[in-house]
Amino acid sequence: MKRTFTMLGGILLAATLSSPALAGHGHGKKGGGGGSSSGGGGESQAGGLPALEDRVEADEALIATLQSQVAVLQSQVATLTSEVAELETDVNELQGENSWAVVTAAGAVVRAKNGSDVVHTVKVEHVAASGVYDVAFSSDVSECAYTATIGDTASGVPLPGFISVSGDVDADSKDDVTVYTFDKTGTAADASFHLYVSCN
Repeated sequence: MKRTFTMLGGILLAATLSSPALAGHGHGKKGGGGGSSSGGGGESQAGGLPALEDRVEADEALIATLQSQVAVLQSQVATLTSEVAELETDVNELQGENSWAVVTAAGAVVRAKNGSDVVHTVKVEHVAASGVYDVAFSSDVSECAYTATIGDTASGVPLPGFISVSGDVDADSKDDVTVYTFDKTGTAADASFHLYVSCN
């Protein structure tokens, strides 16, 4: 009988230990403990991941700011490029409005610039010993300013004398400038000269 009770007690103890309720409670505690441990590790990982995400977001915000600044700079560069192009056009136009000629006493053009064109586009009509030169450009210079001086066509010293200049005296062309040269006594005489026409 005593042996029977011992066997029954062992069976009941085994049954109790293997019962779902007790096993669940034990697993729950273990799970809870494991969950706590795992949760501790999870919290450690979760604490690192948000920090990494924050850094990524900060970097993305910085990149967006830099991209915006680059776009602004590109726009400013485009504007400046356009303004430079306009200024270059204006300079070219202004340079194209200025003409000049270096002419010998015989009325030959040594060198010249006719607006935006270069040499040989300026023509001179001259009657020998008249001291009068009709300098023809290929554009309207009637509203321009004229400057002339007696000067050697190379590097020599010019003879002393006088010079005067005006727009086309016979009014046959708005492209012409008339130059008058005189010797030192004021008598009409041929002389080489430099003529500058500014239409700025």
